[in-house]
Amino acid sequence: MTQIDDVKSRLDIVELIAGYAQLQRSGGSFKANCPFHQERTPSFFVFPDRQSWRCFGSCADGGDAFSFVMKADRVDFREALHRLGARVGINVVSQQESGGRSRQLFEINDAARQFFQAALMTPEAAFVRDYLHRRGIDDRSLQIFEFGYSPPRDNRLLAHLTGAGYETELIGEAGLARETDDGRYYDYFRGRLMIPIRDWEARVAGFGSRALDDSVTPKYLNTPRTPVFDKSRILFAMHLAKEPVRQHGAVIVEGYMDAVMAHQHGFDNVVASMGTALTERQVDLVRRLTSHVTMALDGDPAGRNATLRSLESSWGVFQQRNSRTAQQPGTSVLQQPEALELRVAELPSGQDPDDFIRQSPERWTAFVEDAAPLFDYLLTSLVERADMNSADGRAWVAQTMLRFVAQIPDAIRRDMYIDELAARLSVSGEMLRAAMPAIARQSADTRRSEPASTSADAAAPPPLRDESAAEESLLALWLQHGQQLGPHALTLVSPEWFSRSENREIYRSVCAFVEAEEPEATVAPELETHLASLRSWELMVSNSDKLKQTWQQSALRLEKERLNEEIQQSASVLDAEELENLDSPVVIRLLDCTNRRREIDRLLGSTSPRQP
Repeated sequence: MTQIDDVKSRLDIVELIAGYAQLQRSGGSFKANCPFHQERTPSFFVFPDRQSWRCFGSCADGGDAFSFVMKADRVDFREALHRLGARVGINVVSQQESGGRSRQLFEINDAARQFFQAALMTPEAAFVRDYLHRRGIDDRSLQIFEFGYSPPRDNRLLAHLTGAGYETELIGEAGLARETDDGRYYDYFRGRLMIPIRDWEARVAGFGSRALDDSVTPKYLNTPRTPVFDKSRILFAMHLAKEPVRQHGAVIVEGYMDAVMAHQHGFDNVVASMGTALTERQVDLVRRLTSHVTMALDGDPAGRNATLRSLESSWGVFQQRNSRTAQQPGTSVLQQPEALELRVAELPSGQDPDDFIRQSPERWTAFVEDAAPLFDYLLTSLVERADMNSADGRAWVAQTMLRFVAQIPDAIRRDMYIDELAARLSVSGEMLRAAMPAIARQSADTRRSEPASTSADAAAPPPLRDESAAEESLLALWLQHGQQLGPHALTLVSPEWFSRSENREIYRSVCAFVEAEEPEATVAPELETHLASLRSWELMVSNSDKLKQTWQQSALRLEKERLNEEIQQSASVLDAEELENLDSPVVIRLLDCTNRRREIDRLLGSTSPRQP
């Protein structure tokens, strides 16, 4: 979560704007005379469900909390961010400051990697090398995955790093040392097998480790969460697996030793989730490269309940991601990117991928190819556990599966799954459809009532709102192909079409400095993280010759999205009496938006590629 998202999540836009205008409740929204122009009849509305505002009068403007403060206080985005951060108790740090700190942390992690690798080659660590060879790890894998060893005593890493000029506090911030109550520091990793964990850009973000003495706990220990390490945002070995994943799809295992053994035997499209249920960020990493994902699960009957909970979380993440990519701008319906396909392969009882590959590498390919779609796997697993001869058993399976079905955004696919479930359970499909809303509400209430996790898994950024996906893909298209598109392309898009202030601010900077070599270099430092995220988007631009047509269609779709939002907002604030008043500014705006949307539909129809 960026600082911007953190500030937004803590703001209440109604409470904020109430300090500038006298708000009155009007149905599900609030209305007031617009604070930005003189008027007698209220045309300014605040929508708490979307944390947005809109003036339907002469301003004809709207946005989020940031855009409101920028307009009301006449400040730029950076100042608005700092003011709102102070309002909710967040000390906003510029990305230039945090970026420099991050570079230092990556640098110190790499220095630690070199120390651990050198320590593994010492006579003292001969037993560690013997252990690795007994595990079947060959010398080539030792080098590729950069295995190391952390000495058990004397705080040797700490002494090495401070001797190299690194501050003790920075070593602690990197998760390599811990501070005692009396202010002394000691090595966090002691007497352990070490393996560096590199991020998407192959930087050493943290470390995984295994105790070499069975009496030491915990057996496995990762770097704690730091400014550069969050295991919910990383897939182990992805920096090595990008091209194989692009070609053959991704296979996700649980442990990093599983991934090492897979790569050693030539299965280099394997990455590891490091023991977590798949998070939104991890799915996005895979989605940049492929639509085909297989999860290889340990054959552990004792852990089946935890596995099912993990798969339910993973299923939900995949459905959220599919709903966001279902209408990617710039492509016709027939050109839409494939929906993410999640399959599950379960190993024989008592085996993990490490064991399986070492013992039967020739069977691994068939094992992955035989993976079942997640829905089928879950249904089969539940049926095996339930007493299907009893009504209670069938009801339990139905209720559990409906929790999954309810998360599917596409109504047609949802209906097909219900039919399949009804056939497998010998129950009425209509009965399942009638039961699903209550089960979906109960499941949502349960998730809301669960205490927030403090683990790294909870730190994944919130999913993009559907309405922001179009504007962010348009921005990403310019940032990656702006020189080919040329300055004229910017005249097709208005900054007001961007609902998120950070996107609007980046676009305005691009427009203002389009002739510069790097126009986005003028963006406020606080937006650097968001800018970097946009630059890393994997865009479905299949033909550079059609790039300008893609931009035109994307611009029209973004404008249509804003019009749809205005139409929905207009309809929500109008009562039956106001609908008859054609002089009402809301009615006038509603008619204008409806007419323009009709024109956009016509234009999109004429610019869409012809299908044979």
